[in-house]
Amino acid sequence: MAKHLKKEIFTYRIANFLLLILLIILYSCSENTPTTNENETPTEAVLQTTVIEISDGDTFGIYYKNQKWKVRVLYVDCFETRKGDRLSDQARKAGISEDSALALGFKAKDFAKQILLNKKVQLLRDFKEPNLDIYGRLLRITIVDGMRYDSLLKVNGLAAPEK
Repeated sequence: MAKHLKKEIFTYRIANFLLLILLIILYSCSENTPTTNENETPTEAVLQTTVIEISDGDTFGIYYKNQKWKVRVLYVDCFETRKGDRLSDQARKAGISEDSALALGFKAKDFAKQILLNKKVQLLRDFKEPNLDIYGRLLRITIVDGMRYDSLLKVNGLAAPEK
């Protein structure tokens, strides 16, 4: 009797193992299996998207494949919207007071809200530049209503001096 029971248990385990293998194979062939990584970093030369939030004059948020990304506009630097060493350095280079630099930072942020927020934009990757900065933000030339956003900031006097 014990020999017959051992054989039955062995057969049961083999059957379960084969069933598990079959389920794994079927799942991997399923149409519901994701074919791309949801946390995929955008690398396209051109990306059409909508701006969902504004951080400051030269940084905004988008969604890409259900993930939120920050975008840092290339070829322009806006004054900071917080006091600190970076704002002090920008003010010194521009030959203006920190308070004036801070005010320009807030003007640039308001300008970004007016020009970019909830608008469709084209994000152009410059392959001579890194894809991401040290903070994980996408680095992109931004086109809105057919115009380069960095140029709009410059002609409106909202850009900090070049480095």
